[in-house]
Amino acid sequence: MKVSARQAEGFTDAPDPNVCAVLVYGPDSGLVNERALRLLQSRGVDLDDPFAAVTLRGDELSKDPGRLYDEATAISLGGGLRVVRAQGVSDSVAESMQFVFERSVENVFIVLEAGNLGPRSRLRRLFEEATLGAALPCYADDDVSRGRVIDGILRDAGREAELPALDYMAARLGGDRGIARRELEKLLLYVIDEEGKITLEQTADCIGDESEHVLDDVATATCTGDMTELSRAYDRCVATGQTDISILRALYRHLQRLHETSIARDRGVDIAKAMSKLRPPVFFKDKAKFSAQVSKWTTVRLEDAMGIVLNAERLCKSTGMPGDLVSERALFQIASATRRR
Repeated sequence: MKVSARQAEGFTDAPDPNVCAVLVYGPDSGLVNERALRLLQSRGVDLDDPFAAVTLRGDELSKDPGRLYDEATAISLGGGLRVVRAQGVSDSVAESMQFVFERSVENVFIVLEAGNLGPRSRLRRLFEEATLGAALPCYADDDVSRGRVIDGILRDAGREAELPALDYMAARLGGDRGIARRELEKLLLYVIDEEGKITLEQTADCIGDESEHVLDDVATATCTGDMTELSRAYDRCVATGQTDISILRALYRHLQRLHETSIARDRGVDIAKAMSKLRPPVFFKDKAKFSAQVSKWTTVRLEDAMGIVLNAERLCKSTGMPGDLVSERALFQIASATRRR
């Protein structure tokens, strides 16, 4: 079943009961994640129950695509419906899903999450043509839908904002719903002890531009070695108009901050204390991730990574090599080195 972008929200709220599997795909990873979770919750299964629900990752399935079919045909030990969630999938699982549809597997609800799949994608075509499946596209919010999202998040938190503040939010948050939610959560925490409507000044103090956050996402994914998230974040950077040089420089700044913290650690300073000296400070929700990155890297290896970035920028500027290939290769080279530690 092919679900249009206009129908996607309604389908998420009230999915077709005859559909046993939904492919949620698109460039807006935040919206993909949100809709996938809502679809799973609509079935009334406890997602924390290991006997009734399972979550698979794309990197696991790329090595063993048949595992998706195995999990889809497994019987819930508690009886009743079993839900299967697979994140970051690709065309490699198309054959497994073909078997699921052909055998009309019962008592299972499957939700697959994918990036931006083109019209020629085997997996997307399979779901669009399947009677028991549905392909659900997720594209970046436009101005109207972005405004509804902002209003909804504030309303759920029991807060209101002045009109200039709402205009500022809509202009700065961009189309990625995941980024928008994170920024609004940060704002709500920032004003938690303040009464009255949220002001423009409070909003401007807390919310940055979407482009800053997609660059941060690339740097974080690179330095944690998360290949799946790096691929998604890089695509988001390209979609928001970031240049190869801006991506490399954002990564270099991030490596510099890790390097500064690593040097302090080598001198016997506690990582948390060393992080507290950074300016601008590490946002409190990101502290655990940043600390984990520092632990993954030695000072010498960080210097090697910074050298890779500087060399990539030089190649982008001084050779005829395509900048996107140069920058992407540098990112994945560093991410691969992280995974080997």
